[in-house]
Amino acid sequence: PVQQTQRQETKSTYDDGQRMDLDVTIALKLAETSKDASPMVRFEAALALNRFVGKYIAVFVSIAGKGFGGQQQGRNVMGGSTMTSIPLPSGVTQEVEKKFAHVWTQIFKLNQNDPHHGVRAMVNSIVIAVNERAMIQKTKLRQLRSGSRRRSAGTPIAEDDNDPPASLAGRRTTTGLNLSSYNSTSQESFRRTGSLGNRASSGNAFTIGASPSVALDSSSKGNAFFNVSFDDDDDYFFPESKIYSWKKVEFGEFGADSKTSEPPLDPLSEMGALNKYRRSRNYQAQQKGQLLKNSFAVLAQKPAMSFSRSPYDYDESDAAAGVEKETDIKKKALQLQQFSLLKNNGARSTSLLRFHPYEPALVVCGSSDNVSIWNAETSERMTSFSNENPKGTRMTAAQWVNEATSSLLLTGSNDGSVRIFDGLLEANDEISREKPSLVSSFFAAPDIVTDKRYSSGLVLDYQQYGGKLTAGGNTKYIRTWDIASEKCVNTFESKSDACLTTLTTAWDYSFDSGYSGLGPDIIVCGYGNGSLRVFDKRSTKGDVLYLSDGLSNRSGLSRRRKYSEYDEHTSWIVDVSFTTYGGRHEVVSGCVAGNIKFWDLRFSSSVRTIDHKMQMTALAAHSNVPMFATGSPAQFIKIMSHDGSTQQVIRYHDRLPGQRIGPVSCLCFHPQLPFLAAGFADENVSLYAPKRGC
Repeated sequence: PVQQTQRQETKSTYDDGQRMDLDVTIALKLAETSKDASPMVRFEAALALNRFVGKYIAVFVSIAGKGFGGQQQGRNVMGGSTMTSIPLPSGVTQEVEKKFAHVWTQIFKLNQNDPHHGVRAMVNSIVIAVNERAMIQKTKLRQLRSGSRRRSAGTPIAEDDNDPPASLAGRRTTTGLNLSSYNSTSQESFRRTGSLGNRASSGNAFTIGASPSVALDSSSKGNAFFNVSFDDDDDYFFPESKIYSWKKVEFGEFGADSKTSEPPLDPLSEMGALNKYRRSRNYQAQQKGQLLKNSFAVLAQKPAMSFSRSPYDYDESDAAAGVEKETDIKKKALQLQQFSLLKNNGARSTSLLRFHPYEPALVVCGSSDNVSIWNAETSERMTSFSNENPKGTRMTAAQWVNEATSSLLLTGSNDGSVRIFDGLLEANDEISREKPSLVSSFFAAPDIVTDKRYSSGLVLDYQQYGGKLTAGGNTKYIRTWDIASEKCVNTFESKSDACLTTLTTAWDYSFDSGYSGLGPDIIVCGYGNGSLRVFDKRSTKGDVLYLSDGLSNRSGLSRRRKYSEYDEHTSWIVDVSFTTYGGRHEVVSGCVAGNIKFWDLRFSSSVRTIDHKMQMTALAAHSNVPMFATGSPAQFIKIMSHDGSTQQVIRYHDRLPGQRIGPVSCLCFHPQLPFLAAGFADENVSLYAPKRGC
């Protein structure tokens, strides 16, 4: 009688309704993090949800039994059509059950759709653990209903139907993860830049996934980023976050109340020497770019002078003749010659090319998911890897991130997903031969449309100043992401029914004057119908209200409304770029029809137009030299100056005499040096440099 009284007084988890309501509220908030941009946040939220699932396992088993795997099905787990559903624990109302079902649905969606394999593996283990218990309960109910299971002498039926069989101890997930031995598997450390969006030194780099005091096996091939340790529990597995344990210790040592701080890097240490090398490397490359810019300054279009000439001015004809002669010499120096031809075996065509500004690394993206890293100096392919975008999708964007410090590669696919890779450069900044590691992935445009045949996919522009990523494309919204915090900071409509094809920030860096332009938050977007739109990323609607005209005599008090819509192009905008040649802040745009226009955003129309006279599929403008290159499906490349004169037409491969180049698919200039990379509708990638003697 005493034991029976004690059992009656003991309350189950489901009897405390207030506590259960609080837990459900927290779980619903955690379920919303499935849309967060940071895979680390999604993984840590999955760990917390796993605690919630383990605490209320009977409810989730009942829900999984009704809709196995998070999907409502007409048949039960074992194939029967009239199977009795698994009963809910007492104390769980129908309203509370709906909340649990919503959490389970979000867990299942995360398991199916998350772009990061580490998050999927973790959530997959939760789904399998619940579904296995649901299958066991279904089996027991089926046996009881059919009468096949009867009590035998000395072998009573277990009262606790929630006890899993011993076979669960060695269960495997669909990814091959053995949960029983997970804690015995060593994990690799994960190296990630502490200041992903800002120009931080490499001293901010840290290791995620393990405490510095934990010895890691370098031969392990587990989930390096998402390290967990599982407690020995016969009922349910409860992984613990190692990053939580590590940061808890770190915050204790270097917290707000701590008087200790990390000492500055010793210039003779390994990291100090690396920082010194990077500063020297960056300075020399930027200085070369500035000297190149100064040497071609004579080609820059000067602003028109509004005042009249004085009759007493001396005759400048001789000076003008000298300038004209120097201009002709500099225009001849714009001619290029092929110095390397890369064979990107395995790729049907080239869709994207990106030079690293400080190292001889060239990123070559294929038409689907292949990414290759080449040494542009030696013409050697260093490594090749898959972007891991789903089958049937393609890469539509690629950019270097943190080029001045710890370089990362950011890629975008036409399904709206963004992936960031680390490890393309080694610790000494040499090009690595190893495959890079995926450090982050998220959906930058979750509402993107992928079923259209002709679409731009995902269009990205990363501004190192401030660490902001602008994402648009075949979607009616433009989003601004803070890469450092991995959060969407603003969303506004693109104000066009056509898809966004290209965009640029009206903000550029110069070696002699630093950053200049209209502002790091002003973006110019091109669309498939030929229109251009100007937006301010700080506005919730993207509107740019006012801009100082820069010509007022009243110290900037006189302001004018900024023009934000331009409709002079008649076809698909191929490329938009921002230039600062000759003291001007101009935007260069080109469309498929062949028109190239220069815009001063203070005016309602273009300031000059260049007719390419042929269909154009690629356009690239150099950041230091007043020149641009155009590519045509008619198999030729034009090198042109900003006054519209054609300096060179490239039709053949110099390294393959007599062979015509293929239809041009993409062009890319080096950010500092006068090098050009061209991709075609075949496996060839051509590299060009100035002709010798020029």
